[in-house]
Amino acid sequence: MSPKLSRARGGRLELSLTAEERDLLRSLPDQLRTLYEAGPDDSDPVRGRLFPRAYLDPTAENAEREWRDLVHPELVRDRLASLDQLLTALDAERDARRGGVVIPLDDESSGALLSVLNDARLALGTQLGVTEDLDYDSVTPDDPRAPGLGVYGWLTYVQGEIIEALLAGLPD
Repeated sequence: MSPKLSRARGGRLELSLTAEERDLLRSLPDQLRTLYEAGPDDSDPVRGRLFPRAYLDPTAENAEREWRDLVHPELVRDRLASLDQLLTALDAERDARRGGVVIPLDDESSGALLSVLNDARLALGTQLGVTEDLDYDSVTPDDPRAPGLGVYGWLTYVQGEIIEALLAGLPD
């Protein structure tokens, strides 16, 4: 069983997952919370990717510091709220056939899940050195990045499915 998204009565989305897939989603908030709470750090590529600089000009350090002081706390609050919303949605799971689970997703929890998936993909992709040029077919099972790339691909797939479902629900 791979992730499956469907619409329930009333238009709410339902995400069907295996228990292992649910456990993977459940692990993301702790991992991301650590990155969010550590704060911005230009020397850490992952945190730099999650919280990119507003001013690329090295002479604009004062402006960058002011922008971060003003905006960063709110960005962290919003991202932490998304983690909590995802955990709430995961806590509302119900059993499905064949040992899986169904996660109900309203508009708020769909948005939270998309936010978490996006940040998880950014962080993992940065750690693995994922670029547009990566040829997945050339990654062999003994490549040390293979498990991480498998997770990255799964996160990308789930994100795409949710986006497709949300777009399909928009009026013409």
